[in-house]
Parts: sequence; C-alpha cells; structure tokens
Amino acid sequence: MSTDRIVRLQDDAATDPTEVGVKNSRLAELSRDGIRVPAGFVVTAAAYEEFVREGRLGPVIAREIRRYRAGRDLRVVAAAIRTAFCATSLPPALADDILAAYEELGGDGTEVAVRCSPITPQEGTRDALFLHLNTGADVLAACRRCFADLFSAAAVGNRELCGPDHLTAAMPVTVQLMVRSDRGGSGTVHGESTFVRIRAAWGLGEPAADDPDQYSIHPGSHPMIIRHRGAKQTKTVYAGRRATRPIPTTPQERSGLVLSDDELQVLAQWSVLADAHFKRRMELDWAKDGVSGQLYVVEARPLTFPAIVISTPSRAGVLQN
Repeated sequence: MSTDRIVRLQDDAATDPTEVGVKNSRLAELSRDGIRVPAGFVVTAAAYEEFVREGRLGPVIAREIRRYRAGRDLRVVAAAIRTAFCATSLPPALADDILAAYEELGGDGTEVAVRCSPITPQEGTRDALFLHLNTGADVLAACRRCFADLFSAAAVGNRELCGPDHLTAAMPVTVQLMVRSDRGGSGTVHGESTFVRIRAAWGLGEPAADDPDQYSIHPGSHPMIIRHRGAKQTKTVYAGRRATRPIPTTPQERSGLVLSDDELQVLAQWSVLADAHFKRRMELDWAKDGVSGQLYVVEARPLTFPAIVISTPSRAGVLQN
C-alpha cells in the first residue's frame, strides 16, 4: 500500500523525509541496502495535514499561539492544543487507510509500536512512543496522540525560536511490528581506525544497562573481535503486556557473553554499510527479537561527539571534537 496518506517503509516513497520524517527515511534507505528493519508503515505528513484541515484545528492552533505571544504560559497553551487534537476524530478515509495498513501487518492481535517521526530532528525533546498495541482502535488512538505531540511545550518553544511556522509544521507517524527484544539492545558505532564498537546487555536495553558487554570488531574477510565481558548485574524485562521491571541477571548470564561472533559480524557489517550509505559515521540502535532470534536495526542517527572540556588554572574552554 502506498498512498498520499500511507507509505510502507519498504516503498521508494519512504525515503522522502518531508513526508515520512527523518527517522523513517533513514530506516527506509538502510532497508533498501539489505539491513533488516521491522516491517511497518508511515502515516504521512499529508495525512497529518488532512487531519488538521478536516478537524478545523488550524484556527485553534493560531488562537492559542496568539495567547502565548500575549503572555499566557507556554505549558497551558501547548496543553490546550493537544487537548483539541485528542478530542478530534480522524477523518473516516484516513482511519480506513490506517486500519487497512495495520491489517496488512496482521491486524487485531498483532503487536506494533507507534511513534512520532518528526520531519526534522527535535534535539532535546522526547517524542511520543506507544508499545505493545494490538488492536486497530489502539493504533488509531496512538496516531492521534502522536499528531498532538507536535504541540508539546518543548516543540512549541523550539518552533517559536527556530521555526517552522506552527501552521506549516507536520508530524508523520510510524507503525512497526514490535521487536520483542528480550536479549540485547544497545548501539553500534565506529571507533578509531576501522573498528566497530558494540555494546550489548541482557533484557530490553531500556534503560541502558550498567556495565554491559563491550566488543570491538574489525570487519572483513578475516575479522578480528575483541571481547570485554561486563558484569551485567541486572536486566529489564516485560512485566505484563505494557509494563517493565528490573530483575537480577542469572549467574549464567553474568558469566556469559550476550552476542555470538556471527551476530557481532552482522552488526559490524551493518554499521559499515550505514556509514558508507550516509557518507558519515552513524550510530545504530539495534534489538534482537527474543522470539525469532533475528537482529533488527530500529534507529539510525549521525554519531555526535561530546564536548571536551579543558580546564587550566587561568581559564576554561570547551572544544568541540
């Protein structure tokens, strides 16, 4: 299925960040290069615009922004806009297209993740994410919540400072099959020389585990692998359908390595492919499905280097590495 409203991640149109968002466009490009990403679809920027137009939300946005500029508290204004979004039904044709795309993934009973996919990266903001949804009604409600997330207080404040205009901004939404990552979950990045650095821990990987396994892999026909076994004292696991909880790892998990050599080579090769495709160093978030055992890339983003702070008795400076 590929329409103005819905685009599958495997379709050519999914590489257009102005319609599917920057996160999705990166995943779609990597998928075309042979890197495994979870199947799914995007509710496009055009669909968001249709929702705002049909729901007559433009005047609500404009009115509340005027009130903010006149002195009303930013959080109050943003909450008023989000409330209006959540109280507005999706246009019937849009709802039908979303349900049809969800049916292609398996329909009711199939677990999916629904998340925001901003057209431009929103540094410093946390985009909405809904996990383990398994009905069409849940998917529709989550899509509407993601549309509303375009008007979080942080997002409104950022647009006031940097643009774009609130009435021309749009929020694509991603719906993907859940990867039940009962094992592993961290990032792959290039280090110095040609080594790929990989961190891995038992459990879900969120929040990041203390002292995970760390690997350095030199990919190629004669790969070199350096392994550092972390303590991995705890892991995060599912507790019910949508909750999680931390538990101690077993003695076998603490003494063992999370990833096999074959899995490390796959992740390292994917990291090299991503760097070559985007012509810069990339960081990949990956997960291993605890049911199928398959590895997936769930996000790709440019690798950023932290600031290096150099202090002297007389002055302190910050150098951007």
